[in-house]
Amino acid sequence: MARTYDELLQEQATAAVQVLGAHHTSWNRTVEMLPLDDPRSGLVTWDHTIKLHPDRVVKDLREMFDTAGQQHDESTLRRYRKALRVLLHENVHLLAAAGTSHGMGADAYQEPAKEILEEATTEIATQQNLNEYIKALDLEAVAPGISRERTEPAYGEYVPAVETFAEEIGDASGHSGREVIRQMAVVNAENKFSVAAGLLYDQKLASLAPAQAREGSVQAIAQAMQPAFAAVHGFDPDDPQDIQMSELAGLMAARVGGKKADELTKYWQANQDLRRSIDAGLSASTPLRGPQTPGHGAAPGRSESPDRDGRRPEAGSARPASHRTRGD
Repeated sequence: MARTYDELLQEQATAAVQVLGAHHTSWNRTVEMLPLDDPRSGLVTWDHTIKLHPDRVVKDLREMFDTAGQQHDESTLRRYRKALRVLLHENVHLLAAAGTSHGMGADAYQEPAKEILEEATTEIATQQNLNEYIKALDLEAVAPGISRERTEPAYGEYVPAVETFAEEIGDASGHSGREVIRQMAVVNAENKFSVAAGLLYDQKLASLAPAQAREGSVQAIAQAMQPAFAAVHGFDPDDPQDIQMSELAGLMAARVGGKKADELTKYWQANQDLRRSIDAGLSASTPLRGPQTPGHGAAPGRSESPDRDGRRPEAGSARPASHRTRGD
């Protein structure tokens, strides 16, 4: 429950964890102001500080509490709701799985596909859960009618790709698209594709492959999904053709990931003796290899490259200082 602006800042992160069902928030309990001429409404730095625009966010939130309980017209309620959308968006960025933090995804965020999935997943989760966030903070009592209003999403060119992607992954894994979004939203940028890939793996492969094969298989599926997403980077949110292409990119990413999962399924269906021996611990030193036919090496899903996504990290790669929520 928040009855003042200061109380809202104290409760904002806890409410986000509660509403999204996250393990924890990475927030460092610091909120700073953006410069007045900054075009962004809010952002989160990689050291887990939230920054808000003083006019487009803070001013509206303070006004909302200064007029607590009063009736407002629709345009005023929409202003307040937009400010809350920014606040929740930044808090969703900060959600993380056990043993991880938001900042651990900084390098991953530099990759176009992972930036797109991070921002659009965060925005969709924000839109889907904003009324629950308002309820958790009891803000309907502060601004009566705010739950009935709606706000346009940010990242309009990215959102169609991720909405389609989540629905397709959900259909293939026995989950709703909303649940796929939720599960991706509560991990950092480095792990979002792996969450989606893991849902496919658990549905198609968990009963066929040895436990030791899971990580490599999930990474192979996740890696297959990314090229289609990368194509969306630079799309125009006001171009109907780009929006349509964004939807197709999300569909393609999910289906390519599903195809990779199907390939792995066929491999392990044909190698159940190997699975049983691995599960029994009888071949700890045996590489996970398929039938030795020309052109075949390690079994699908086995990574033989220096790091988990199959690429050598570049020495001295620079991290961005932060990522942003676009202005409305």
